[in-house]
Amino acid sequence: MDAGSRTIKQIFEPDRRHIVPLYQRPYVWNRDEQWEPFWDDIRDLSDRAAVGGSVRPHFLGAIVLDQLKTVTGAVESRLVIDGQQRLTTLQVFLEACADLSEVHNLPALEKSFRKLTRNDDPLSKDPDEVFKLWPTNTDRQHFRAVMHARTPDALTLASKAEHNDAIRHNQIANAYVYFFTAVNDWLLTDHRDGEELLTNLLNGLRNNVRMVVIDLADDDDAQMIFETLNARGTPLLPADLVKNHLLHLSQLGGEEVDGLYNRYWSAFDTENWRREVVRGRSKRARVDIFLQYYLSLMSADEVLVTHLYKAFQTYVRNKPQLRAVDHLKSLHEYATIFDSFDAMPPGSAERSFFSRINTMEVTTAYPFLLELYRMHKGEDKQIAAVLTDLQSFLVRRMVCQLTAKNYNRFFIDLVATMRSASGSPSEAVRTYLLSSDSDTNRWPDDVEFHAAWLHTPVYNALVRRRLQMILRALEHKLRTPKTEEAPLGSSLTVEHLMPQQWQQHWPLRRGADPVDAAKERSSLIHTIGNLTLLTRILNPAISNGPWSTKLAGINQHSVLLLNRTLPESWDERAIRSRGESLFKQAVKIWPHPGRA
Repeated sequence: MDAGSRTIKQIFEPDRRHIVPLYQRPYVWNRDEQWEPFWDDIRDLSDRAAVGGSVRPHFLGAIVLDQLKTVTGAVESRLVIDGQQRLTTLQVFLEACADLSEVHNLPALEKSFRKLTRNDDPLSKDPDEVFKLWPTNTDRQHFRAVMHARTPDALTLASKAEHNDAIRHNQIANAYVYFFTAVNDWLLTDHRDGEELLTNLLNGLRNNVRMVVIDLADDDDAQMIFETLNARGTPLLPADLVKNHLLHLSQLGGEEVDGLYNRYWSAFDTENWRREVVRGRSKRARVDIFLQYYLSLMSADEVLVTHLYKAFQTYVRNKPQLRAVDHLKSLHEYATIFDSFDAMPPGSAERSFFSRINTMEVTTAYPFLLELYRMHKGEDKQIAAVLTDLQSFLVRRMVCQLTAKNYNRFFIDLVATMRSASGSPSEAVRTYLLSSDSDTNRWPDDVEFHAAWLHTPVYNALVRRRLQMILRALEHKLRTPKTEEAPLGSSLTVEHLMPQQWQQHWPLRRGADPVDAAKERSSLIHTIGNLTLLTRILNPAISNGPWSTKLAGINQHSVLLLNRTLPESWDERAIRSRGESLFKQAVKIWPHPGRA
């Protein structure tokens, strides 16, 4: 990063375009808050310079610029990451001064002012490259009209001729009319010579008005810098920078930018894609979450959501054979697939799969899933088989308390395995899932799963939503076509059948050593065999009471099949028996193929 104080002359005299990205908001500065104070400051600066006094530099704030690669013959360009409002104001003000110089027949001053608003590059083929500033797309028509108008009256006539009132009634046009009128009134009412006044104004502007210019280097993160400078405003999304980057490259390549935007990107600017989604401990815009998955897939590497824009720039640089339109098409294709994940039919196996991996927070699986659905579109049986194996792999590892730390690399490697497979995807994925015996990648078989199922204190080992996910899956598996449809509402909570506070109503078995019996009970009380789902209202009423009272309450109020076959007595033997019974359902939901 290079940061330093620059005069208006240093910023605007070189042949250079300052391009405002498409993601930036339109020009919104107004008379009371910005234009009038700005004109007062500039007029005062000019007056002080005219009397030969010491003139301190007048700072207008900071702008952040990012170098853009340009094709041969194009004017050197900078992307305006921050500061577009003040740059636009300066350009409109300078243009008004140039037009007034022409009106007052001062050609040398007109030429000097226009040198600050116009590029002079004979190799340029784009007529709009003549402008030092090129605003965001919603302002371009208005800006172009102002820069060609020459007077406010001419701007009004142009508006009428094109039957477009918007040309005349927008903030850029309003700023031009204000500055043209204010400077002209000053020239007409001041006792000094008009040429002298404009000369002092020009010199004061060129040499004494300064901005802090921050030029980003290749390794600077434009997203991070923008958000730091605009911490109190609406944060810029990394996807916004990606959009601008691709559309700018498209423009340099001669593509019709508006058409590409409407066809491939416009959906990303809707509320559905920009809404915040919880991921782990943070919230991120859905479009940025998708972009993270997409880049992880394309780069075959882990991509941090906090460095998306830099990661995307690197990816584009590493794919010189791809045009911007190729990247836009690819993003659109994968985004359509990603959208379909949220639109799976209620009650379907696919809907359950995505719900469960989200509950387990295995979001690193999404790059693989995007590629699975892209490569094997229409192969429903193959996809279903892959999802079944993958869910079994993840749930079994969770119950067996095996680490999830390697999942990012695991799924990236799984993508490579699927892409290179000569057979079916289900065979390739299953073979890969069965290939490792290490704790980081092992698919627990029935023996390991059974031991963990019966003995792991899952109530303490798993967060509640994941434990509830397991119990809900068991409930659905117990149901048959003859079972009434009873949705599992959000009021259900995970509860103990034998309560944690058992001492008053739950005596240990007669004749047993009290220490050993208590130890045995403690080892079972938090296992799946002793856990169920109850409503928040029912459980407090029966929580720590004796089993006879608790069973009566459950039988009276619970409609879940998890609770319909509970025995008349409840002890350690009953907990083990129910654990075994539920395990038979678990291996049906999350089967293991065994080893060949």
